[in-house]
Amino acid sequence: MLRELIESSRRFAGLPPVGYGDVRINWIVDLDARGGSPALCGPYRKGEAVAKSAPAVGDRAGTVSESNLKPALLVDKAAYALGVVEDGGTETEAALKLRGFRTLVKEAAQSTKDPDLARIAAFLDQYPRTPADMKLIRERNVKPSDIVAFKSSPADFPFEKESAQAFWRKRLEKDYAGGAAECCLCGARGPVLRILPWQIAFMGYSSPISSSNSTAFNSYGKNQTGNSPICFECGSKASQVLQHLLDSERHHRVLTRDEAKGQGRSPLKNQVAVFWVRDPLPSEAEGEERSIDVETLLAEALGQDGPPLPPPSPEQVKALYGLPLSRYGSAVHLDRNRFYLAVLSPNKSRLVVREWIDESLDAVCKRLERFDRARTIITPDGAGDERITIAEMIHSMRPWKAASAAPDANQVRGLIRTAYAGARAPAGLLEKAVLRFRIPDRAVTREEERELSRRRMALAATIKVALRFETKEERTLETLDATRKSAAHTCGELLAVLEEAQGRSSRWRVNATLVDRFYGSASTAPATILTLLVKRATQAHFPKIRKERLRYEELSKQLEDVMTSIDEAGGYPKTLTMREQGEFALGFYRQRAAFRSQRPGQTPGKENQ
Repeated sequence: MLRELIESSRRFAGLPPVGYGDVRINWIVDLDARGGSPALCGPYRKGEAVAKSAPAVGDRAGTVSESNLKPALLVDKAAYALGVVEDGGTETEAALKLRGFRTLVKEAAQSTKDPDLARIAAFLDQYPRTPADMKLIRERNVKPSDIVAFKSSPADFPFEKESAQAFWRKRLEKDYAGGAAECCLCGARGPVLRILPWQIAFMGYSSPISSSNSTAFNSYGKNQTGNSPICFECGSKASQVLQHLLDSERHHRVLTRDEAKGQGRSPLKNQVAVFWVRDPLPSEAEGEERSIDVETLLAEALGQDGPPLPPPSPEQVKALYGLPLSRYGSAVHLDRNRFYLAVLSPNKSRLVVREWIDESLDAVCKRLERFDRARTIITPDGAGDERITIAEMIHSMRPWKAASAAPDANQVRGLIRTAYAGARAPAGLLEKAVLRFRIPDRAVTREEERELSRRRMALAATIKVALRFETKEERTLETLDATRKSAAHTCGELLAVLEEAQGRSSRWRVNATLVDRFYGSASTAPATILTLLVKRATQAHFPKIRKERLRYEELSKQLEDVMTSIDEAGGYPKTLTMREQGEFALGFYRQRAAFRSQRPGQTPGKENQ
């Protein structure tokens, strides 16, 4: 993964300089603010903060000492830049941090011969000149964690100059260098990094891409990064590209997010997918009907954290899957270009790579086409079809309204592999989706009804994916096929017919439907339960439907056809396996959607299953 990040760096323009990261400046010490008189400008809070790419230090763990000072150049926390005492800290520690910051600026000024840096270094040599200087800091309520930057002219910040950038790079390379060895990524022999000074920040956590902070991770007597040596150039490029991908809305998707509070929060419950193609593609590929964005369409199956985005049009999807055989695909060499996808979780000490996929673009297009057929499901109202994303599938299997429930990490990565590598469905996916589908969650508001309806649709699509990718055998489950329906599938249809009969006879005014009470038992032991429900329907519901002329003939014919199909399949099954329960769920879901599509101008009661 690190090697591919490095090789892909050439396609990402505008990466920040080495050792630079995104910071939000709260205070600016402007030495030329009032006719050459220094002034403390700010505070710039929240939306007012000055966003810049500036020198950054990512590893300040441990006790502050003369040998463990790690200030950033020209922009840092107020504890370093102004010597503000931190909570629980001492005046001695604050003075030590300020001295380290002052020394670094002085070295940069001497090395670069830059007049702006020289002026800032001269100012810091005399700061604080009087006790009034620190009194001003206290009166302005400068916090130790506030970011402070120095400026000595109306032009750009001095840390944005090429001379400052070059100095900072050399300084990091010197401070973090270990012994000589062969880089495990590029193979060049020379100084390698002792530790990685760059932190990868996402989802509220920061950690290096690699670290060995315990003897359990060491090997061959090597500690820190000695057992996987990385040179400065490779380490900086890999970190820069990965941070760029995580910051870009185009190249990352949040799959799962830990919503627990307090001590129950765990960073490993957060999972993010980052993806990119190795060689840059033209911004748009021409499809049959309209232009398409290939890289964005390749990630559509992942979904996103938050409200669903508008789905791609059928023309765009058709054009994407036709790329391997199109003139465009041949022109850009899709068979030789690569698609990369990694699933990451943050941790306090290092990144956790949960999945890594490296496939050719043409192979990914073909596999996504098959996955799309599996995840396409009819909408609950029967009005059309939708493609359910992986994020929606994972979310649908969590208990409703249970914020602290963590998704199964193996199922997340398994679905990723199913979609992009053509692997079998992850173990336990079918069972979890089937068990969640049978739980009669109850909605209170219209918004909750819509949410539950979407949730059931996602569960049905998850079951469909699990059945489709259960084995290598191709299974066509997109539409109702009367010639190939199993007994379990037809039993699910029968339950939907019986629910429709109960709803029509009661004018949809019923608190608990027969589905609420009997779905679980009917989907596991249909011979016992469905026989009872058919008898009840023919005696109680169908006479009312005929009397009130609620399309009795149509529903009666539907019941007859379903019963005939069950007889032709060998009668009611006594029990159903987990796979058959999945077929039962799909039969029930599709037949219910078919009924709703034929119900113009009528609104069914609360959906409880």
